Amino acid sequence: MTEATIDDLRVLRFGSFTSVEGTLTVFPDTGGLSLDMPIRRVFAVSGVPPGAVRGNHAHRWCTQAVVCLHGSVSIALDDGQRSTTMKLDAPGSGISIPPGIWNTLAFEGPDTVVIVFCDQPYDEADYLRDRAEFEALKRP
Repeated sequence: MTEATIDDLRVLRFGSFTSVEGTLTVFPDTGGLSLDMPIRRVFAVSGVPPGAVRGNHAHRWCTQAVVCLHGSVSIALDDGQRSTTMKLDAPGSGISIPPGIWNTLAFEGPDTVVIVFCDQPYDEADYLRDRAEFEALKRP
């Protein structure tokens, strides 16, 4: 796990174009250069009831770029010492979360959709789901 801190978070903004036909959000260079990482896995989260949370974990090795496609989600981010909350509420708004940052996504509307780009394939061993274990690993 990297020694990532809140200072290592990176705000992402992708181009979005809205017209009467809807919104087109462009993710330039799907090879990963626009995200500064290779893309090994992509998933979307939708249908989450308002007020419900997802995430609530950290990763040992995986960097994730969480992007809001529709609706609004607040992401609580914590490095074990400091924390911050970021609201994603515009098409193409996102945050790049390095390994070692605890994240909890609070969905604020019934139609919120987020897409997540990962630099690692799925591996259950990558997940830190126990807060006490996370804090022990982050302790100086």
